[in-house]
Amino acid sequence: MLYELIELADQLQRKKKMPPLCYEKKLINWIIDLSGATPYLKGPFEKGEYRMIEAPIRQRSGQLSENNVKPYLLVDDARYVLGVPENNEPKKIREAQLAHQEYVRLIEEAYDHTNMAELKRVLDFLQSSLKEQFFSSIRPRDIVTFQVNEESLICEHPKIQQFWVQHLEQELASNDKNNCAICRNYAPYVRIFPSAISLFGQRRGLTSFNEKAFESMGKDQTNNAPICFQCATLTVDVFNYLLREDKHHAELYRDKKKRDDLQAQMAVYWINDSMNEGERGEIQIDESVLASILESGSFEDGTNNLTPPPELKQLEELLALPKTGREQALHLDKTFFHMAVLSANKARLVIREWIHTSISQLLMHLERYAAAVRIVQPTGEKGHLLPLASLIRAVDMSPGLVRQCLRTIYQGAFPPAELLPLALQRFRSSKVLSDPKETWRYHSSASLLKLALTYGKEEANTMQSLNNHYLQPSYICGRLLAVLEEIQRRASGYRIGSTIVDRFYGAASTAPASTFGSLLRLSTTAHLPKVSVELGRLLEEVMKQLDEAGGFPTIFNLREQAEFALGFYHQRAEFRSRHQSNQTNGTGESQ
Repeated sequence: MLYELIELADQLQRKKKMPPLCYEKKLINWIIDLSGATPYLKGPFEKGEYRMIEAPIRQRSGQLSENNVKPYLLVDDARYVLGVPENNEPKKIREAQLAHQEYVRLIEEAYDHTNMAELKRVLDFLQSSLKEQFFSSIRPRDIVTFQVNEESLICEHPKIQQFWVQHLEQELASNDKNNCAICRNYAPYVRIFPSAISLFGQRRGLTSFNEKAFESMGKDQTNNAPICFQCATLTVDVFNYLLREDKHHAELYRDKKKRDDLQAQMAVYWINDSMNEGERGEIQIDESVLASILESGSFEDGTNNLTPPPELKQLEELLALPKTGREQALHLDKTFFHMAVLSANKARLVIREWIHTSISQLLMHLERYAAAVRIVQPTGEKGHLLPLASLIRAVDMSPGLVRQCLRTIYQGAFPPAELLPLALQRFRSSKVLSDPKETWRYHSSASLLKLALTYGKEEANTMQSLNNHYLQPSYICGRLLAVLEEIQRRASGYRIGSTIVDRFYGAASTAPASTFGSLLRLSTTAHLPKVSVELGRLLEEVMKQLDEAGGFPTIFNLREQAEFALGFYHQRAEFRSRHQSNQTNGTGESQ
């Protein structure tokens, strides 16, 4: 995984999509312009008023003191740049003096190495009294930098960038050498990483050996897993790039009430360079399309219908395209999709999952998953691919179950065994079956049941909607309950609070032989005489199919209960589709 991250970093830097080594994108508040005879202050800049600049970065934490002063080169807050104290307390004044002295010393070191005239102008300004004129305008925590011409900032000059890397490497690398765990070069390894990975609003370290129990063979700190400065920096920088760019990450699981939740999970993903311009049909294949299945949907205003993200529709169109020889022309079998699932254990980064697969294999796995999870909507409209985030929320998946589902989606693993009972438990809840506000959960639970039952089978395609030729007793019994419910609803003119489903779904789906007898007597005596002949004929047809299949079973096992749920869901969706069609045509519902 780390090797693939280094490869990605090289690609991104060649395309200038990622900041230089040991740099990050940063917002600034002020620019001190030294291009003229008199220093000029530009700002303050609020968010969006000035571009994000590329600024030096390093690890900096803890209380500012004589032993802990770590300035950023040329771009820092006003305590470091100008010596502006946070208040008039002697302690804060001393902190600002320490910060400013070390900041000036760093620029002096940079000037000695680069001999840049721009740095000499900055030093002349900092060592004069001219800086004091800006104290009243700039707040201590405002970010300040320098400019000597209108074209660029000093901190973005290539010589400054090169010096900053050399400075950090000299400070943070060990005097010892070892083989780098990533590139295998024999070089000094980093004692302390130059920067940390920003995950869930906190800084996380890639490695940590802060206790003796984590060390081995008497090795100290990162010598237990040696990484050279170049690889260490690139790995952290590219992780932060993936976590910063929306098209490269998706939040899988998180309890936002907990600030530092060990179970929180974030997926980062990318494809290698050869696919960046690859297209199939009119759809470009990129990370946002291939990972769109992870994104959250949105609820339509005034309804409880879940609208998938637009990229998910593109993915469905991509999977629906006919297979041609063009896949080989695009080298899809030699281009790889990478995904890492990240979590955090306090200050440490945790890699929960690593997925590495070719695009051709990935499309095959996605097509198989999409066929198994797609199901007609509760309204009877054509089914669409539901985002994983909605499925997770619908049944309250555990973090471990979420990762197992990822393996099903992207690696072709069979759905986890615990998915079926979890989805079934949620589906047969009376609230989910009857409350219009829970329609999205009803739909999602049915989708998961179909996934667990049909993944990798022909039924994945034939069971997306009502299948009159599927003759399993459990499926037919589910259809029968939906027919009896519809008879009851039509007999009451759709003016009924609760139906037989609210009272008898649990019993009918587990012990049909002892439940359906009373339901059929109630329907044939109290409800059937009030409805159309067509509905009575449908009841006869379903009963005939059930008789031919062996009649009512005594009990249903877990899988048969899921088939019952699918039969009920399909038949009910068929009724609702007809009802809406009749309303649209203005014919009303025949009784």
